[in-house]
Amino acid sequence: MEKSSIIIGLACLVLIILPILLLNLSRKRKGQSILSKIQSQATQNNGKITDYEYWNNYAIGIDLQAGVVYYWSKLNKNEPFQKIELSKVALCKVTSLRDTDNTDSESLILEFTLVDKTTNRKIVFFNSDHDGLTMHDEYQLAEKWLKTIEKCRETIKSK
Repeated sequence: MEKSSIIIGLACLVLIILPILLLNLSRKRKGQSILSKIQSQATQNNGKITDYEYWNNYAIGIDLQAGVVYYWSKLNKNEPFQKIELSKVALCKVTSLRDTDNTDSESLILEFTLVDKTTNRKIVFFNSDHDGLTMHDEYQLAEKWLKTIEKCRETIKSK
């Protein structure tokens, strides 16, 4: 009786833990796949990703030596990659946008104003239409990347 209870208990434990392990392994593989895509994009531009982050449907990487930010979005099928040269950026800020119409759509973006001041580049960190109704850690992530980008811009200016 005790052996069968132990076996049943172990089987239940395996049935609980195994899906969690498989889910984490799947996330890790997906993250590595996205990193290799961004790294290959940087390699095409003679760069190397030195810092990287992947979340929801997005990924961002930075080449601190060259001062280039690479961004990937699963949602933008036409142009999944963006390359932003920080030497051409005049201002970088985190912006939260909320639609005032009936959709109640919310977005969190990292907005780059280029030196020519006629064009802006945007990196989406959260879009309620695709990522759910509420933000989780996206705001902290955007703030972290803003600080990283600002440090890189300061380094570029001092060279």
